[in-house]
Amino acid sequence: MAWLRDIDIWFADHVFVFQQEHRRYALYLAKQPEEAEELVQEAYARLFARDDWAGIANPHAFTMRIIRNLAIERFRRAEVVRIDQSAAIAALDVADGAPTPDIVAMDRSELHRVADLMQEMPPRMREALYLRRIEGLPPAQVAEKMNISVSTVETHIKRALRLLVTALARPATQGMAEHIAQWEKAEKLETI
Repeated sequence: MAWLRDIDIWFADHVFVFQQEHRRYALYLAKQPEEAEELVQEAYARLFARDDWAGIANPHAFTMRIIRNLAIERFRRAEVVRIDQSAAIAALDVADGAPTPDIVAMDRSELHRVADLMQEMPPRMREALYLRRIEGLPPAQVAEKMNISVSTVETHIKRALRLLVTALARPATQGMAEHIAQWEKAEKLETI
């Protein structure tokens, strides 16, 4: 993955994962699938054109705002406007996009849960995940720091992310050790 730029990785991790929501929102605003797709692609192009992309605190909300602004801009420039499109634009929420206190509390709780789950991971897997996803080091630097190959780093990260995703999907009462044992058993069956 050495051919990926930092912005490509950031985009995949923080923006593209919400592509379905972006398309639904654009379709709600534009009412036409082709126009909705144009809104989404233009929003993505504007994100890639920014020099300060890494400083965007909430990339998903920022992208939604770009889509909204593009829809309003197109609406204002249109000579003929459909009634249902006019109603959608008029109903746009102009409220503050900052998260509410309950969302902040839930996010903090989930962050603590992720930190606890990471502590229960095997040490090398945890280290690879931390260096790559938290510190933001490229795989080659992670491999050098850990004295392992890049493919081993990618395997550690893939397994760690798989563990996190499945662990977060289950109730918090099930321990990571129990989950790791189940996951390793399933992993062995996949390789057979």
